[in-house]
Parts: sequence; C-alpha cells; structure tokens
Amino acid sequence: MYGLMNYYKLNVKLTEKDVSCTGWDCLSRTTSTYSRSLVNEILQEAHQLARAEAVCKAVPVVKTTGRQIFLEGGQALTSSLLVRLAGTARSLLLVVCTLGHMIDRRVEEYSRKGLAAHAYFLDIAGTCIIEAAGRQLVERIKTHLEACGLKTTIPLGPGHSYWKNLQDQRIIYDLVNPSTIGVTILKSGIMLPKKSLSMVMGIGREFPPSAENHCYYCSIRRKCPLSRARDPS
Repeated sequence: MYGLMNYYKLNVKLTEKDVSCTGWDCLSRTTSTYSRSLVNEILQEAHQLARAEAVCKAVPVVKTTGRQIFLEGGQALTSSLLVRLAGTARSLLLVVCTLGHMIDRRVEEYSRKGLAAHAYFLDIAGTCIIEAAGRQLVERIKTHLEACGLKTTIPLGPGHSYWKNLQDQRIIYDLVNPSTIGVTILKSGIMLPKKSLSMVMGIGREFPPSAENHCYYCSIRRKCPLSRARDPS
C-alpha cells in the first residue's frame, strides 16, 4: 500500500558524540585514556553486532472513537494520544524494528565474565542504535509518502506513559508478523530481542499540529537519558 516496502534494511553508524547525552556521558567526560578507549571499542563492537532490520504494514482505518482507532480486520489500538494525533488518518503504518540477538548475547557473555562496564555500555550502545534506526526508517518513509502527496504523524509506540496498554503490542506484532526478522513476543507484550521497538504512524492528508517527537508527551522525559524533548530556555 502507498508503494511502501514491507521490509527495510538499515545501516546506522553513531559517533561517541551521538550518544554522549546518555549513560555513556560518565565515560565520555573522563580524561582516562583507558575509559575513552573502552567507549570507542564498545561502540565499534555494537556496530559490528547490530543487524538493523524492520518490517511494516499499512492498515486502513475503519473508525475512530475517543480512545480507540479501529482497523480493517476488527483490531483496535487504544491510546488517547494516538487518537488525538492520528484520528483523521486514512491508514496506520505499523512498524517493528530490531537489531537482532547478537548484542543481547554479547551483553550476557560480558556479564558472565564479570565485565560489568563492557556489558553496561554495550547495552546502552544497542539502545542508541535501535532508536537511531527507528528515526532513520521514519525519515525514509516520510520522504516517500510526501512524494505521493501524503502526510504522516510522528511515530508513537505502546509501553510509554502516553500509551500504557502494552497488550496493543500483540496487535501490532500479529499484523506485522516480525517473526520473519527473528522477533518474538512474550505474553507480557515484551518483544525479543531486547533491542527491538514498535512504532505506529498515521498516514493521511491533514493532521493536527503536534510536538516534534513523542518524547514531549512522555511523563519521564525530564529524567530519561534518551529524551529528545527540549525545554524552552
């Protein structure tokens, strides 16, 4: 639908500066030659281990209520923020993106060997890469749809404070079927590999104004090290 692909392969390369606002900051600010060397070593390892892939599916919207958007096929996603921003959408684009299992396995290996710093910072690097992969994919999709005369909402996802119903993750999972890229889902709604994420974007002609990204709607944005919300100075 809309000429979008069902599968995307992504190539994300981050620098130490790109992740300096996260938990890496305690190392990136140090003058220790060893610490700075470890930062670069772990970041390069993360790039080697990451296998960024995504699957997506556009599903027509049937109707919208105050708290739900009903999709073709009878499923409904429950988020008042999603309704507010994407209630006028023709379709919802459902996306699941993952880095694969290799980073998770290496983090576990480092932990077993007692290399706590290696495990901690590799985990942070993986989180930064999957977030960047999601943003890269969104820009590719937006560019394609804009060329078709269509607009998109900012991506939102279950599990955040603005969308607490993690069981909606199961609906997204079943519709997109990311098992084709090695993603599974637990009864709780948590997806594996750990470095996986889901996104929902509205596709249509006109949408109400919104903040720059979903971080502005999150209740922990002032505390989250990955927050991209910027308060006015």
